[in-house]
Amino acid sequence: MSKKKNNPVPDAPVKEQTLPAAKPPDTAIAVDPPPPPKPVKPHFLGIDILKIIAAFFVVGVHTFLYDGFYYTPIHENDTWMIAPIAMRWLYYCCVPIFMTVTGYLMVNKKLSASYYKGLIRIIVIYAFIGAFCLPVDKKVFGTDISLWNLAKYYIQFEAADYGWYVRFYVALFCLIPFLNLSINGLANKKQAIVLVCTVTCLSVFAKSYFWGFTKDDQIRPFSDYLSDIWPFAYYFFGAFMRKYPPKNWLKSKLVAMGVFIASWVFITLSSFVQTISSTNADNSFHFTSWHFNFYGSYPIFLMTAAIFTLLYDIKTNNKIVKAVMGYISNSTYALYLVSYLFDRKSYSDFNAKYPDVDGKWSIDRWHHVYQQHWYVFLHALFWGLIITTGYKLLEMLIKFIVKKITTPKPVPEIAAEEAAPTDKKE
Repeated sequence: MSKKKNNPVPDAPVKEQTLPAAKPPDTAIAVDPPPPPKPVKPHFLGIDILKIIAAFFVVGVHTFLYDGFYYTPIHENDTWMIAPIAMRWLYYCCVPIFMTVTGYLMVNKKLSASYYKGLIRIIVIYAFIGAFCLPVDKKVFGTDISLWNLAKYYIQFEAADYGWYVRFYVALFCLIPFLNLSINGLANKKQAIVLVCTVTCLSVFAKSYFWGFTKDDQIRPFSDYLSDIWPFAYYFFGAFMRKYPPKNWLKSKLVAMGVFIASWVFITLSSFVQTISSTNADNSFHFTSWHFNFYGSYPIFLMTAAIFTLLYDIKTNNKIVKAVMGYISNSTYALYLVSYLFDRKSYSDFNAKYPDVDGKWSIDRWHHVYQQHWYVFLHALFWGLIITTGYKLLEMLIKFIVKKITTPKPVPEIAAEEAAPTDKKE
């Protein structure tokens, strides 16, 4: 038997595989791209503007107090007096603007020991300015400033003549954390609206809103037993605007402008009519207003709410503008208190320069009263800035001293003694 010879199958030719050439090692160090710059938060310049306007209005209200406006008769043919009456009511929004701004700025404050430290600045600046006001009162009014009376004036916030606002603000300040709980604890915007409307109706509208135009027969539709809480109405309105700002910018501004104009015209004309009416004869036809002559009246509330809505959301990113306006607005408290010194010093000369004519407030005095207004405001602003700066420097100095005293001194390190060499036995 013959054996078949196996013919082996030739191997298939192998293709040469060429590997890609190795890349040279990248010697560059990978660096993460820098994070994008944080967007600069715009500063709400409107709040600073509102505080400065409120301080300017305070000085304006006091011009009417010192220039004889309240002691001049106003008759039917004195229609030019409508202009000063209108300005008087505009200036009357001063304290309500401060209250509304307080609600806007303080709505997120919570109860804590550190919160009450905010009273230190209020009381220290008041006490300092009061030390200058009391000697003026002693000279002008013969005020007794014996040791007992001195304690009385300071404790009752009467050392500075405009100190009633300090007494009022301290009481509000102590309640702010609890007021915040009431509005921040609500479930939604609708409940917040109900809160603001309820407080406003029980305080602002309860005392100043009437049905009918005859004084003796008017109907008061709301109970006014809680009318003294009118500061809460302004506080809650400011807090509400912080939590729920209007979404439609243009509509809110137009509505605010309309409300402001209508309220301003109404309170001006109504008080002029009431002043010249025969029912005011017992008051010698001096300026009067039946129901609106206090900060919690509803036309003043509506004017204040409108002014706040128009201005509060003005913004800026300019650092210089932010710094300057912020510093001025922080000095308005001292400005307000110290303005009494310039009021008391300057109005006697001003009234003598522009005397009454036939026992009446002269139109010449009205034409120049703006000069007196600016004189007092600028002088009070200057010294308000000085006093505020002095307080800040004093605060920094005290903090520095306290830190020096309380910071433990570093313990010097003691060098460890080297061990003495020992003899080695072989």
